[in-house]
Amino acid sequence: MIAEISVVPIGKEIDLASHVAHVVKIIDASGLDYKLHAMGTVVEGESDQVFDLIRKCHNKMLESSERVYTTIKIDERKDKKAKMIEHKVLAVEKELGKSLRK
Repeated sequence: MIAEISVVPIGKEIDLASHVAHVVKIIDASGLDYKLHAMGTVVEGESDQVFDLIRKCHNKMLESSERVYTTIKIDERKDKKAKMIEHKVLAVEKELGKSLRK
């Protein structure tokens, strides 16, 4: 399973990097494959592990904020066991015939 998650504290200052860093520490410590990008983080693992990680991240943000907005997108396939974070990008690059900026 891969999931894109974004955990945002509501009612905090404009710069959220320090708040996001607390969540990314949890993701990094999980041992799951992940890729941080400007609008969220994609994580990959077994569904129980991913859902548990999402809960931990959401609860961590709640420790420092009265309100938290978490968005989750999930893609789970039974027919593929490849590293989907990499596979999805490589498949598009193959169709285009070139590498993309990452």
